[in-house]
Amino acid sequence: MDVKELIKELSSLDGPSGYEKAVLELIEKKIEPLVDRVWYNKVGTLIAEKKGTGSGRLGIFAHADEVGYVVTKLEKGLFARLETIGGVDPKVIFAQRVKIYTAKGIAKGIVGVLPPHLQKEEHRSKVPSFDKIFVDLSCSELGEYVSVGDICVVDVKPVELNGKLCGKAMDNRAGCASLILAAQLLRNIRNYQDVYFVFSSQEEVTGLGAVSIAYELRLDRAIVVDVTHGDVKIPQFVQIKTGEGPALCVGPVIDKEFYSKLYQTAQRNNVKIQIEPAPGRSGTDTDEVQLSGTGVRTTLVSIPLMYMHTPVEVVDPRDVEETARLLALATTIE
Repeated sequence: MDVKELIKELSSLDGPSGYEKAVLELIEKKIEPLVDRVWYNKVGTLIAEKKGTGSGRLGIFAHADEVGYVVTKLEKGLFARLETIGGVDPKVIFAQRVKIYTAKGIAKGIVGVLPPHLQKEEHRSKVPSFDKIFVDLSCSELGEYVSVGDICVVDVKPVELNGKLCGKAMDNRAGCASLILAAQLLRNIRNYQDVYFVFSSQEEVTGLGAVSIAYELRLDRAIVVDVTHGDVKIPQFVQIKTGEGPALCVGPVIDKEFYSKLYQTAQRNNVKIQIEPAPGRSGTDTDEVQLSGTGVRTTLVSIPLMYMHTPVEVVDPRDVEETARLLALATTIE
């Protein structure tokens, strides 16, 4: 399975929180031949089970959703107002092409911005909030069918930049790709524990998809795979580098014993890893999964990513491959 093409394919699909169907259908197609069975839970999370040779249940999580927008108001039949699904800085949507999913098909629109020639001084010094941002539908063939409640995403395709991949929704389609690749590696590695690859819904808004299935499966251990900020050139931030392997999180929300075993497994097998501290909540599904039932021994593995929650997120496919290796080896831990 070509890792670059897999990530591109996943990034190209649209799946804001609560609307992950197209993404999950592709993942199901990719992973079903590699596991014993697949199914969905009540809130749209996809689970792929691989039976082990020993005992215990390990869940490996990656959220399938992305940040996006929803139409909140229509004005004069030509303009649509938006609100965010998940955390998005309003600056990133200026002068972008967008797609709005209507009952009649995809309507194309443009997020308008005043040309510098027409801006007053106060326009130049302020960043408008979403209350001031609109989608211009005047050039759209299906603009008349846009309704309040339709979802909207930035219209962008992934590209390769000097070996790295740039596009939308690398958070967390890169993580999803690592789970699929790990399942492929288990063709040649015997997993001791029963493994549940979990592609969860709604991480960007509630975390519902992960915590609900963690409770249902009664897991003994869990690994959450997400992304973290890579190549940040600001001294006070943790210096995680792209191309240097996944980051293992340490902190209050991480199970110390499981972390130690995972770290030792990486060292023994020459898996490139980095260490990332989290002094409190991690901001990922880790925070919810560990609380499920009577508690789940949970660790967090993060893929370095640049420009999070923008249309130009950047990942290094080598980090995705190293993450997949670490996940496959983790299934052998007794």
